[in-house]
Amino acid sequence: MGAPPVPDSLKRQLRQCFDGPFILAGGFDRASAEIALAEDRADLIAFGRPFLANSDLVERMQTGVALNTPDMATFYTADAKGYTDYPTLGS
Repeated sequence: MGAPPVPDSLKRQLRQCFDGPFILAGGFDRASAEIALAEDRADLIAFGRPFLANSDLVERMQTGVALNTPDMATFYTADAKGYTDYPTLGS
């Protein structure tokens, strides 16, 4: 949403210097998140935009169901549109 990307080299340096729980975020999908975890680049992966568009994100990732495409025009607005009207697996 306009923020500059954080270089992977900086993320790796931070991981080496910090001995607490380390969370990566930004542009991950299931496959890239699993790779980052397997390579010990993080302890957790955060999903922002995918979660906003998929309240059932965990179930979708577990079952391999396609994700809803986020509608960026509805993010962080005063309206409920975009937060409550994405289809879920149960609907």
